[in-house]
Amino acid sequence: MKLASILTARAVALIDIDEFNIKGAIRFADLVPVIARQFNFLIVPSKVEDFDLEKGVFFGSGKVGEKVIDVLKIFPHSITIECLSSTDDSKAALEEILSWGREELGLSYTDGMIQRWGYISQITFYCDFPLLNAISAPLLNLARKTGKAVDSIFEEGIEYEVAKVNVGHDPLMRKNGIAGITIEHRANVQFGDNKFFSEAPLPTSLHIKFLEEFEAEVMRANK
Repeated sequence: MKLASILTARAVALIDIDEFNIKGAIRFADLVPVIARQFNFLIVPSKVEDFDLEKGVFFGSGKVGEKVIDVLKIFPHSITIECLSSTDDSKAALEEILSWGREELGLSYTDGMIQRWGYISQITFYCDFPLLNAISAPLLNLARKTGKAVDSIFEEGIEYEVAKVNVGHDPLMRKNGIAGITIEHRANVQFGDNKFFSEAPLPTSLHIKFLEEFEAEVMRANK
């Protein structure tokens, strides 16, 4: 497996943001220009409707040290941050922003205050063989039979392959579902290039580790 790109490295701090303003002395609108200036955000909320927390208050294209922040979005019960490198960097960047906010703005933030985090990792990668076709002989047989049947109808010689796998939980087991892990051919790239897209509700490093292990297991099963 060869990593091609990290498309999304999202960390989500699951916490009521009112906990950062226990004294009630901070007005959100006053923070915007200070945060924008400190972290070089090029996109900031400016209109009244931009401050609707239910929709998310959005900051875009900023920096914390050498870390580029693609998205910072604040909701009533969570803060989402996306760096362009890894979920670890995203998490560290938000903690750095909050620590700075404690010292400079009077936020009621303490280290380790955020106990629960969520993640979304999206990456693209190359494989040396047709990974999805190699997962399961029955799936590949189904694809081939389907291709022949469709060809008899449309007479276009289109071959079917295994295009996507998705591993997830029973949606009825949880009120708010958690994303599964998916592997599929990269959009707008020919299947024969063996370039894939994958999404997972995992830290970036663990996502990549699981994909590497999966690729190795598929290779062993096909020897």
